Amino acid sequence: MTFIRVSTMTPLTGREEEASQVNQELVDLYGSQEGCVSCHFVKAADNSGEQGRISVWSSERAANDAATQERSLQLRSRLHLLVRRGHQDRSFTSATATTNAAVGSAL
Repeated sequence: MTFIRVSTMTPLTGREEEASQVNQELVDLYGSQEGCVSCHFVKAADNSGEQGRISVWSSERAANDAATQERSLQLRSRLHLLVRRGHQDRSFTSATATTNAAVGSAL
């Protein structure tokens, strides 16, 4: 079953670029890990300044293994100093599997 992790945050004023850089480093790190299907750095389409990461994993274990690596812990610790309180880290499992062909035919 696919495991999905979503992290969203709002950088402190003046720390937006640094937070973006750390998020991109995390995306690069996670994207190179075994079990990572895809990993993306995202920014809000509105003017909220919110940003984050979305990663798709082959399993919860793969996601947890990557998240508990020393480099991941260092980067996430640094990120906590750059963002407002109340950032969110959420985990999901896929309820259904779809293929691109099925999605395309539904459009």
